[in-house]
Amino acid sequence: MKWIKNMNMNVDLSRYSRYSRYIDDFYKPENLDNYKKTGSLHDMEVKFKKLNEAAQECFQLVQIYDAFKYENSIAFKERLRKVVAGRDFFDVNNQADPARDFLYELLVASWFKSKWGYTIDFTQSTDVVAIKKDAVVYIECKRIKSIKALEQNFKKACKQLSLVHDTSTHYKLVFIDIYNCISDNLPDYEYSTVDEMVMKVNDVLQNNFRKQKGKLIEDILTSNLEYTMGVVLTTVRCLWLSNATPQLYQDYKVMASSKISDENFEKLKHIFIQ
Repeated sequence: MKWIKNMNMNVDLSRYSRYSRYIDDFYKPENLDNYKKTGSLHDMEVKFKKLNEAAQECFQLVQIYDAFKYENSIAFKERLRKVVAGRDFFDVNNQADPARDFLYELLVASWFKSKWGYTIDFTQSTDVVAIKKDAVVYIECKRIKSIKALEQNFKKACKQLSLVHDTSTHYKLVFIDIYNCISDNLPDYEYSTVDEMVMKVNDVLQNNFRKQKGKLIEDILTSNLEYTMGVVLTTVRCLWLSNATPQLYQDYKVMASSKISDENFEKLKHIFIQ
């Protein structure tokens, strides 16, 4: 919070200032008393959902802080300002959610910096521009709200990348977060181990997303080989072990067209090497 304040943002009136209250509200002693009286877990379920959403938002902001705490560019601050704004929680009935869209862009940027050793150029219009040595990676990010939105958003990202013209050595990628496509089939809690959690997420992704959309993804990638080397499907969610320990689950799967050349496939793999 202090970090954001130091950039002259009124964080005290933002959604982040309210997240601690949602977290504290879940742990109030009277919640257990109410359960004993009513025998219903409904109120606790509602409060847990808010707790979980709040925790995830805070975990992700910490990741961005860890990657960019010394970033002072005006362009970065403007993006962060848009993240801080917005509604407290994602609303499936309201498709416009720019604050979390910008949050996802900064999260992807933080991965490229922290995981893979890139520097980030925030001054360009492309969502993320990552630079390492003499190569530049242009990334369009889409945080889709439902599985129905996959095709439209994927094609839109490819079209946006088609407008990138760079004479230097460069690569293009699409990142899509697909958690909302599987959220109805993925419990937020009661995993006995992290391994069980990973197995469950992979099972849900395979049966509730990849089987249905594998051909569509292949077709879009193949028809846009000129504009993107591949798509990275991410799944980001705060999930809880049965011992009440939260885990920020972050998974990514890189997919390329079966028609991609061997040379470009090797270049694609090299992008994700530290």
